[in-house]
Amino acid sequence: MEKNNKQILLILIPACVLILGLLLFTIFMTVYSRREKDGPEQTSDLKTEQHTRTEPPATTVPDEPASITEGESTGAPQTTDTNAGVQFQEVNEQVTAKNEVNLRSNMDQSGEGNVVYCLVNGEVAQRTGMGNNGWSRVVYNGQTLYCVSSYLTTDLSYVPPASETDLFKTKFAPVSEKVTAKEATNLRDRPSVLEPSQVMVQLQHGQVAVRTGIANEGWSRVEYNGQVLYCISSYLELVEE
Repeated sequence: MEKNNKQILLILIPACVLILGLLLFTIFMTVYSRREKDGPEQTSDLKTEQHTRTEPPATTVPDEPASITEGESTGAPQTTDTNAGVQFQEVNEQVTAKNEVNLRSNMDQSGEGNVVYCLVNGEVAQRTGMGNNGWSRVVYNGQTLYCVSSYLTTDLSYVPPASETDLFKTKFAPVSEKVTAKEATNLRDRPSVLEPSQVMVQLQHGQVAVRTGIANEGWSRVEYNGQVLYCISSYLELVEE
């Protein structure tokens, strides 16, 4: 019996050792396999993290404004009149009316309400600016006023011809209304169809002028494109507001 027990013990001990060895080997292989598996993932995650990590945006320096240099002067200085945004060439000269001209507080031709004074031939104003819209800026009696340039002259000794004086003695009843041509009508520099009257522009139907006076002789005085002109009243019609 004792002999049999010894034989069983001799069999069990190597078997237990073998089983224990297999168990340890299995555990070792499992751990090794897991480390092998986890290793590439960690590396991949590290690469992914490095790839997705973005550098902080570089500080953007605003573009510096281009250096502004004064242009070389090509003539008289220019100024912008805040009254109407008109560019004026600065001048300093005395002027008078060729015959007569309205001096206005602004360059609005829609009526007579802004007429401050009517400058007549022989009276002197100081012109301070020549506008790019056909107007002059003048100083008269301490006021800065505006008038149509074509009715001024720097020749203070200028005397209008007798014929011109007679023509401009036509009496106009003041009005303030918008008109247009029934079809087409000539706008002249004086209320006459005889020489030296000249056609300055032709008013077409739909083009609007401001009538400032009507004469019994059948003429209308209108303001159009910065000029005081004349036309035959029967060729005009009122513009409905």
